[in-house]
Amino acid sequence: MVLCRVAIALAGALFVSALGPPLGLAPAAFHAPVPQAAKAAGPRVVAIGDVHGAFDQFVEILQTAGLVDAKRQWIGGTTVLVQTGDVFDRGPKVREALDLLMRLEEEARRAGGRVEALLGNHEVMNLLHEFRDVSPASYAAFADARSESRRQRAFDDYVKLVKQRPTPGEAPAREAWLASHPPGFLEYVEALGPRGKYGRWLRSHKVVTTEGGTAFMHAGVRADMAATFDDINRTATREIAAWDDTKALMVKAQIVPAFCTLPEAVEAAVAELQRIAAALQANPNVQPGDHVSREFVEKLQALLAVGKSSLFEPEGPLWFRGFALWPENQETIDTQLTPILTKYGVERFVTGHTPSSTGRIVSRFSNRLILIDTGMLATFFKNGRASALELQNGRITAIYTDTRTPIVNVD
Repeated sequence: MVLCRVAIALAGALFVSALGPPLGLAPAAFHAPVPQAAKAAGPRVVAIGDVHGAFDQFVEILQTAGLVDAKRQWIGGTTVLVQTGDVFDRGPKVREALDLLMRLEEEARRAGGRVEALLGNHEVMNLLHEFRDVSPASYAAFADARSESRRQRAFDDYVKLVKQRPTPGEAPAREAWLASHPPGFLEYVEALGPRGKYGRWLRSHKVVTTEGGTAFMHAGVRADMAATFDDINRTATREIAAWDDTKALMVKAQIVPAFCTLPEAVEAAVAELQRIAAALQANPNVQPGDHVSREFVEKLQALLAVGKSSLFEPEGPLWFRGFALWPENQETIDTQLTPILTKYGVERFVTGHTPSSTGRIVSRFSNRLILIDTGMLATFFKNGRASALELQNGRITAIYTDTRTPIVNVD
C-alpha cells in the first residue's frame, strides 16, 4: 500500500499546474520584426480565449463581435471563430457553453464560415476523468429525475466490485461516497465518454490550428519541441484514445468502475501491477488472471506515466506558459521566438491559458505573441472580463464589450 500512496502522490503532483504570477501589459518589444500586412485578403477571424463556464459573458462577447444575434443564432457569415479551449471547469454553465459551440459550428458551416473549438488542458482533464476543478453546478446541469436512484445503485455496484476484485479492498462509507458523487456526476461522466454527446464531439477536435499565417492554440510550444502541428494533434488524439482503451480494459477486468476518476484509476493500476508481480513471483507457471496479458500490463504501465504525456506534461502544448512568462528581450527573440515562428512558418501565435491581471488582451514581441485569456469568469479571476481578438485584412483589434482597441492598424 505504500507504493499505492506514493503513486497517488506522484500522480497528484503531475496534475498540479502552477498558474504563475498574473501578467499585465508587457513593455515594448526589443528588435523583433514587425508583422507584415496580410498578403491576400482572407476571412475575418475572431479568437476567444478561456470561458470556464462563464456562458453569459461568452454570449455577450459573441454578440459584441457580431457573430451571434439576440437569439444566439450565427450571423457571422464567413467569419472563422476560433475558441482556444478551456470552456470547462470553475464556472457554472459549462454545458450551456458547449451546447452553444456545437450548434454554432453547424450554423457557421452552413453560412460559409467556420467554428474551430480547440482543446485546452481543462477539456483534456475532463476527458481523462481529472475532475478536481469541476463546479457543483456543472454536475447538477446533467442531473435528472433518475439521478438519485442511479447514484444509490452505482454505490451498491461499486461495493460489490471492491469485494470481488482480485485483491479485495475496503469499500467507502455510503454517505462519504455519495458526497463525492453528487447528483449529475454519473451522467456527466457518461456524456464525456467516447460515445457520449460531448465526449464524441471533443474527441474530434484539435489542439492547434492555423489561419492566415497565425497559429491558434491553448498554451504554446517550446523552441526545442520537434513535433509539427499535425504531430501535436495526432498525439493528443492517440493519447486520449489510449486512456479510453485502458479504462475499458480495467472496467472489463472489474478493477475500476466506469465512472472512476483518473487518480482512482492510477491507484487501481498500481495495485493490480503489484498483484500480478506478486502472483508471478509466487508461481511463474500460473496465469495471474484471465484478463492478464502483455498488452494489459503495458497499458497499465503507460497509465502510470500519463503525467509525462502531451496531455499533462507541464511543458507540453496544453500547459506551456512560456509565451506569457518569457522575458521580453533580444535573447528570447533569438533563442526562443524566432526559431519557433520559423519552424512552424507562421507570423504569430494567439493563445489563452494564462490570464492577464488587467483583464485586457496582451500583445508581446511586436504582436508576434498575443495572449487572449482575460479571465472571462470574473467571479473567479480578479479584473476579469470577456474579450475577443479580431484579425482582418492585416488589422488586429482587441474587442471588449464596451470598447475596441487597435493592436495592429493598416493604412
